[in-house]
Amino acid sequence: MFPVLLRIGPLTVYSYGVMLAGGFALATAWTVRQARRLGYSQNLVLDLALWVLLAGVVGARVVYVALEPSLFRSFADVFRTWQGGLSFHGGLIGALAAVFLFAKRRGIAPLAVADLLSPGTALGYAVARIGCFLNGCCYGVPTSLPWAVRFPSQLDAHQHSAPSHPTQLYATAANLVIFGVLSAMLGRRPRTGTVFAAYLAMYSVYRFLIEFLRAGATARYLFVTGSGIGLTYAQVASLVILAAAGVLWRIQRIRCVREGKTHEDPT
Repeated sequence: MFPVLLRIGPLTVYSYGVMLAGGFALATAWTVRQARRLGYSQNLVLDLALWVLLAGVVGARVVYVALEPSLFRSFADVFRTWQGGLSFHGGLIGALAAVFLFAKRRGIAPLAVADLLSPGTALGYAVARIGCFLNGCCYGVPTSLPWAVRFPSQLDAHQHSAPSHPTQLYATAANLVIFGVLSAMLGRRPRTGTVFAAYLAMYSVYRFLIEFLRAGATARYLFVTGSGIGLTYAQVASLVILAAAGVLWRIQRIRCVREGKTHEDPT
């Protein structure tokens, strides 16, 4: 693993932080390009991106700290986000709050903005997960597969896991597929909210399934039944989000049929 890319005097450059920033930059660049084609202002997207980044990181860190308090030895550790430790579901909550407030303030339909951002979100997530791989976090359970990887312990770099599933790379591959599907959907300009609902649904299915490979390794169970069957925190959250995506899809479908529209104007 390469948690540290380089050191320049007192400055340490972490691979996780670099890939997170790179994923955000790539997602923003792609979204700006699509925004022009769909009739959005480039400056509007750039302004929104800043608020989404800040709110997303704060939400992601708050939820992660709440779920893994034992990993933080001091209050200062809470702010070292460049070393890893972000919850996607927390980031999603923060980012959606920023989108809603920003869109309302600019007089734009929040769901139309969420549609625009969804493909780029999947793309940025795919890149950020490479950072998780380099950082040696978020890996899976032991496996005998030929591509298994041994990851250093988060508490002692001299200790390593058994050969394990590189679930971070599985996540990258899955989200690149999601990005491709959403990009094609956005290009056809479907009814408002459809692309966003599809993103929530596909991400939830991917996350629910991959958690089976992380449960007990880098993902904690929320509960385990007497028969030994359990679900992680992320799996329960994914089921809730999947249900919400289905409700949103249905509501928007009914609404558009009643109004006789297939999509909404971004302005």
